[in-house]
Amino acid sequence: MENDARPGGYRWYVLGLFTIVYAFNFIDRQIVTILAPYLKADLGLTDAQIGLLFGTAFALFYALFGLPLARLADGWHRVRTLSIGLGLWSAMTAVSGTAGNFGQLALARVGVGIGEASASPSAFSILQDYFPKAQRATALAVYSSGIYLGAGASLMIGGHVVATWDRLFPASTAPFGLVGWQAAYMAVGLPGLLLALLVVTTVREPVRGAIDGHPHPGDPHPFRAAFRELGTLFPPFSILTLRRLGARPAAIRTNLLMLAAIVFIAIVIVWITDGLLAPAKRAAIFRIGDTAITTNMVQWTAIAIGAYAVVSWIQSVRLRDPTTAALMIGSPSFVAVALAGGLLSFGSYGLSAFIYLYGTTYLGMQPADGFTIGAIAAVAGGLGTMLGGVIADAARRRHPAGRLYVAASAAAVSGVLTIVQYMVVDLTTFYILNFAATLCLTMWLGPTFATGQDHVLPRMRGTATAVQFLGINLIGLGLGPYWIGLVSDITGSLRVAIMTAVVPIPIVIALFLFAARRLPAAEARVANLAAATR
Repeated sequence: MENDARPGGYRWYVLGLFTIVYAFNFIDRQIVTILAPYLKADLGLTDAQIGLLFGTAFALFYALFGLPLARLADGWHRVRTLSIGLGLWSAMTAVSGTAGNFGQLALARVGVGIGEASASPSAFSILQDYFPKAQRATALAVYSSGIYLGAGASLMIGGHVVATWDRLFPASTAPFGLVGWQAAYMAVGLPGLLLALLVVTTVREPVRGAIDGHPHPGDPHPFRAAFRELGTLFPPFSILTLRRLGARPAAIRTNLLMLAAIVFIAIVIVWITDGLLAPAKRAAIFRIGDTAITTNMVQWTAIAIGAYAVVSWIQSVRLRDPTTAALMIGSPSFVAVALAGGLLSFGSYGLSAFIYLYGTTYLGMQPADGFTIGAIAAVAGGLGTMLGGVIADAARRRHPAGRLYVAASAAAVSGVLTIVQYMVVDLTTFYILNFAATLCLTMWLGPTFATGQDHVLPRMRGTATAVQFLGINLIGLGLGPYWIGLVSDITGSLRVAIMTAVVPIPIVIALFLFAARRLPAAEARVANLAAATR
């Protein structure tokens, strides 16, 4: 490996390419938004099932596999990790176009989630070794703009493909019998295979930590470490891992008691939520013997698996890497920032999953309007993300916690704008407010991720990214879209459901302010540890 963390155009090429990769990441995961009405019509899905496809089926595996794949990125060749993952999720997106029922589509979404879990831990870690600390919020903001470029492109491309395909190929005349939404999945999935080849052939692997004066060679056994990380998440391997790490019997009992408590809570939530739905909205999606498996059972089982995996992983990391545990799990400011990101994502993912369906229901949107809302997502989201990074870096030069004050302010303004947006009945006004709300909401990404990276040593950057994404995906993507779909099915009003998306924002602001007060001490702790390990 060679150190390419030097001034010049190459690092900006890497940043630009990774931003495109991240855009493909979001094109493939968010195309469900524009396809939702067609999936409901062709496959007979409920709003909650749309939320499950958009969120939980993807988010659980994205979040959990992010931990072992982040460990792989921290120890192995990060460029290869990223390109292999890109190839996998692109292939599984294309496979989604062959699905003929909810179960097949859900399994394909699981594959997309596993593949995409490799992207940001690898990319974040590489970018930290190309850009100096003073520019990292800007670099990560540019990279994160791929979220909104991709989300916007998914709406524009998906809507155009569906409309064009259905116009050119009426029923029973389409090649291979594909309908428009199936063609859209293939149109956005297959190009990613070529992009994976471009990444692996043109991006050079930099030396970890060299730009900060703390070079680290990686893990001599990265795959063993990654599989051990995976083993910490699921029983009985989680119990065996704790024993191997020398856990005391009390820790084993705690793990089993937490497992029992999580299972009990999940059963209660399934019973409550199934009881709130009309029979038609909780019909079985499949059966195991005489047991009908409802959408709520799948959703809350998945969340229970995620919750147990987090508990078990925290126990294991405290035993095998106390320094990592202390700098992340043991840092109140890091935990607060991670939780704030998850709660903000609860609203943003929930809204993005249903914005087109909301528009067709209340504002008379047509497939061509997918281009408009896609363009707004791409321009406002990309601009807001980049502005947030630049403003946050400037704010940090004036105050150590300046980045977090920028994130808190952006969250507050976006919440007000969102409430007003979903109260109007005029489509043009809706678009204007959507642009402003998206611009403000997206400003939190760069400052939050840069702050997370400032909490850890270079060897932990991929893991720190995965932990932040754990909150974003389990809380945000895993709960946000499903919650809105569930409330819509219960109340019969998607508008009422969408208004619940802004409820967490006051908590988010409090978490950012809490973290801001504790950030200087956390950064001093990192500096002292780095000096001690030289």
